[in-house]
Amino acid sequence: MEKKKIKIAFFTDVLKQNLDGVTYTLYNIIERIPDDRFEFIFITPYPPDNPEDFPYPVVVCRYIQLPFYKMYPLAFPYYDRNIKRALEEFEPDLIHFTTPSFLGHYAVKYAKRNNIPVLSTFHTHFMAYIEYYFKYLPLSSFLLKKLAWKFARWFYNSCEKVFVPTQPIIDELAESGVEEKRMMIWGRGIDSERFSPSLDDPEYMDKLCGQGTKRILFVSRIVWEKEIRTLLRIYRKFHKTRPDIKMVITGDGPQLAFMQRHMPEAVFTGKLINGDLSRIYASSDIFVFPSITETFGNVVLEAMASGLPVVAAAKGGPKGIVKDGITGFHAVPRDENDFCEKIIRLVDDGELYRKMKEEGVAYAETQQWDTLCKNLFQTYEEVLNVSCEEIDELSMVAI
Repeated sequence: MEKKKIKIAFFTDVLKQNLDGVTYTLYNIIERIPDDRFEFIFITPYPPDNPEDFPYPVVVCRYIQLPFYKMYPLAFPYYDRNIKRALEEFEPDLIHFTTPSFLGHYAVKYAKRNNIPVLSTFHTHFMAYIEYYFKYLPLSSFLLKKLAWKFARWFYNSCEKVFVPTQPIIDELAESGVEEKRMMIWGRGIDSERFSPSLDDPEYMDKLCGQGTKRILFVSRIVWEKEIRTLLRIYRKFHKTRPDIKMVITGDGPQLAFMQRHMPEAVFTGKLINGDLSRIYASSDIFVFPSITETFGNVVLEAMASGLPVVAAAKGGPKGIVKDGITGFHAVPRDENDFCEKIIRLVDDGELYRKMKEEGVAYAETQQWDTLCKNLFQTYEEVLNVSCEEIDELSMVAI
């Protein structure tokens, strides 16, 4: 007899390829779904550019546009007959959601009503974003943060399993009331052929930055929560004291014009993808990442795989990736002096730089998507088996 496939209804607020770290992770999972064991349906307000080419059914739900965050539509799935009809026809065995949003709330409530196990991936630290967008309203910021953590606890304590990318984030969630037994580390992988020191192109970087310069790279969306003000202060310090250091900013976002205006001597490449992104990594010297809102930081792992020692804020996901003093340095969050001091140590100490570069590449090579996705799919099966056993036990008690 053919084994029955497990049906997964996957709720994600973003499904557009190459948009951010969330979609990068999602598409790596999607590429590795074992079709002999699983069926998937995806529910999202932000579908792929060409849904007809997507390998699984996509249900596009209603959404609203937030005026202060126009890059991302906010799903509003309530009273949406398309979702209801699609789920009734699909009859999922498991629910997986990515964001504690309206769409995540719908997913959890649907799972509870139908006695279906629900899982989540902790991708984005929304609670940490509040201070960036409400910092001029301290009382509102405090109350919103308190409310956000209350909702987060409800969301994640409703899950059989929460996939969290690093230990520092597990510790933070546990301190805030998410039950540790529900969480497991599930990191991120790297394609070591796509991100490699062998893709270094000195001529290309000489044209961008001038000959004889040391290139300090930052790759990210250009938004406040990436701590771009700290990046700006680092730039100003180097601009005055180390003209041989050139900062290279790769990415796009609502604060790009602000950064270009205040960093006139920096190099801005715009958003790069595929081979162009690989080349800018491999052709730079050091990676700097001051963000304190990351749950993981895919760009940090990409930089290490490309041969760049990393200087990252000692908070959140990057703290769990960068081995301080081995693959890079932890820097005091928001302290440009500490960032600059550690970057200069790497610029001026060739032997230290070489060792950190080798250690970073070696570490990145151990982080493989195939292994991570195998663990994810096994966890799906284990959660469903445990759930079925519990239902059987309840049935026996009733008899």
